Amino acid sequence: MSTQKICLGVETCPNGLKIALVNLKHRKIIKVDAVPTSGNPVNDTSVYASAIGSWVRSKIIPKIELVAIAVPASSCVTRAISIPKETENLGSYIGWEFASAINTKPGDYKLDTFFFPNTKKAERAVISAYRKELVNSFCSSDMEKSGFMPSSIMTELCCLFNLLEYTEGLGSAVKCVLKIDEKFAIAFWANEYGPLAFRILPGDCISEESVLGMLESGFGDFPKAKRVVKFCGELTEDSHFAMELMASAKKAKNAMNISIWNSVNKFSLEKSGEFSKLPQCLVAVGATLNCL
Repeated sequence: MSTQKICLGVETCPNGLKIALVNLKHRKIIKVDAVPTSGNPVNDTSVYASAIGSWVRSKIIPKIELVAIAVPASSCVTRAISIPKETENLGSYIGWEFASAINTKPGDYKLDTFFFPNTKKAERAVISAYRKELVNSFCSSDMEKSGFMPSSIMTELCCLFNLLEYTEGLGSAVKCVLKIDEKFAIAFWANEYGPLAFRILPGDCISEESVLGMLESGFGDFPKAKRVVKFCGELTEDSHFAMELMASAKKAKNAMNISIWNSVNKFSLEKSGEFSKLPQCLVAVGATLNCL
């Protein structure tokens, strides 16, 4: 029996996959990679399985024991809600809250709910809802035969929150994470009570100005929060965009300190590995934490 607990974390994006191979027992990141695909691996799981299979065959890596998938926020419904103190049945309240927020049948979705600070004393909840057809496609018999059927499926926002909580620790102070990809940008603010607020931008609206506006809007809800932002995602690799964004944030009327999230506490890195793409693959790293 293996004692390593090797987990493959995979973020599925509209134009590719972000991969993190992690030894969970020793909290060691073995490899990270960004793999472009010819199709959308979220909508067509055969694209996902083919791309992962090719990647695994091209690498010398330990045997994969677990697979954890992160799906983009644009492919699910995510809501942060406050729970009234008089609530007696959490499940019923969550179901009612979700049903009132969508225009389709609640039965078409699979709900993952995270309670804060805990289930017994729930004051807030984050609901992530995935269409059942998406979940079923990743958990099909064909996917099982491929060897890459996931042990867990989670939204990117929850993966990043888990990573932030695990590596940085969370108390009463509010922290901010910004993730910008080619097709989508998301920022969220969180503390020990979970994700408190989030903002999103579609790909065709992403610019230096719009991102700063999104952040300013979010920080407006938390006037006492330190204006410090951890920046990750595909556009961290665009050095011109990243440098201009960080410089403009410092020069803004209400200055912000944006820095690239390029290291993770409590994880070591494989000595011979190449980790320049780590800021692009942090969602994949966070996904593996769901398999601890």
